[in-house]
Amino acid sequence: MKTRWMLFVLIAVLPLMVVWAIDARKIIENVQERYDDMTDATLTFSQSVRFKVSKAEQSVKGTLLFKKPNKYFIETEDRTVVTDGKTSWSWSPRNHQVVIDNYKEETHALSPEQLLLSYPKDYFSTLVGEEKLAGQSVYVLKLTPKEDNAFATAMKIWVSKDWLIRKVEITDINGAVTTYIIEKISVDQDLPDAKFTYQVPEKAEVIDLR
Repeated sequence: MKTRWMLFVLIAVLPLMVVWAIDARKIIENVQERYDDMTDATLTFSQSVRFKVSKAEQSVKGTLLFKKPNKYFIETEDRTVVTDGKTSWSWSPRNHQVVIDNYKEETHALSPEQLLLSYPKDYFSTLVGEEKLAGQSVYVLKLTPKEDNAFATAMKIWVSKDWLIRKVEITDINGAVTTYIIEKISVDQDLPDAKFTYQVPEKAEVIDLR
């Protein structure tokens, strides 16, 4: 009878032991190792912003190309931002205007690399649990900033079992909530450096801040 009872307890507890065999620290390490192994990435994403006061919501789809070190190409319907690690270009088709500046690595802001590929280092992380996202099981983590002047007051990140970030939710100081969902991602495609330079459109207004 005692043996049967112990077997019952083991069967009941074992699934819980498996579920909690990983913690936030290990998930972060796995994501960072996956990022460290990358040389480049291409992804498509959707972005939505929900404003606290007006309750209005805006959404847009975009494409992000990334190559180490510090090369980005981000394109949405209302803006294109490109940097080769030395120069940055920001193109507004609505205004037919491009702003050119020296590339600056922001200390407290989250770059596209940190936001959608790597793991923010200036935040404490807690594992909330698991849930389904686009048909696959993902880990959900809650992040709180270590410093008062952080880019976001709160964040949540969804991480798939192949250690890629699949969704990010950011709450800013004004209470607005921005959500990014990565719809497709491909890594290590040997992207050419030419992808990360920008040809200024003909007759565009150029604002050069260099």
